[in-house]
Amino acid sequence: MVKLRIRHRRAAVLLAFLALLIGIPATASASYAVASGGWIRLGNLSATTSAVDVYVYASGSSSPKLMIHDVGYGAVSSYNPVSAGDYSVKMRKAGSAASSQPVLTGSVTVQGDKSYTATALNVSGQTQLKVLNDELNPPSGKSLVRVIQASDKQDAVKFHCSCAPGAPGNITTKAAPGSVSSYATIPAGTWTMSATGPSAQTSLPVTLTGNTVHTEVVLDGSNGLEILNLVDAAGAGQPPTGGASTGFGGTAPHGPGSPLPWLAAIGAGLLLVLTGGVWRRNRLRRTAA
Repeated sequence: MVKLRIRHRRAAVLLAFLALLIGIPATASASYAVASGGWIRLGNLSATTSAVDVYVYASGSSSPKLMIHDVGYGAVSSYNPVSAGDYSVKMRKAGSAASSQPVLTGSVTVQGDKSYTATALNVSGQTQLKVLNDELNPPSGKSLVRVIQASDKQDAVKFHCSCAPGAPGNITTKAAPGSVSSYATIPAGTWTMSATGPSAQTSLPVTLTGNTVHTEVVLDGSNGLEILNLVDAAGAGQPPTGGASTGFGGTAPHGPGSPLPWLAAIGAGLLLVLTGGVWRRNRLRRTAA
């Protein structure tokens, strides 16, 4: 009877240890969500700016909080969670030293539950590092859509959504290079988005689901204008997760992965080893007897 209690106690301790390891990810995730502030994504929407390495520094820190290499024209990263506070953003020529002079600089104050886009953009013929406030809360059941006019070759661009005929479907008209429209409320559905400039035109079918927010970017492509569809919010108050929707996807560097899955695997392995040892000893004792 005493031996049976000891075995039960050992099993209970081992199971509790494993449960603790398995529970760590949920606990860590919850504490991270409490500690996190907002989100920021980084891009290069300036046709005259060569590829850049982008660094984000927390106020007073010389070590980058975020760093993305080789961001070319038309590339935008996925959203990265950052704590609330003040940050500086520096863009350096791709491949240059982290201590080199940046080609563009900017700053952003991240507030809780807010998202931002920091991007190179040509405004009135001058390249700037612009920080845009992204919307996360669309009207219930509908979508919000705005337009970034990032084409240097086309002026006075009209951007139209097929959700309404004629002028009511225009999200922006005569958009100058570097301009950013206000968000327009659009019903859910699959619509044709078209951009028309003085000498070029293009269109793109875009599916808008309810409670989402989108940014449509007008770019200079190899065969004229192109439209890039970005998702600002995948649900009310929810920036999209996962890779970027722009083509640079997994090429952006990531920080070291979380050790929690490895801890859980180690714990499971340890449980198997210990229980296997107990079983082997008991078997030997029975054999000896």
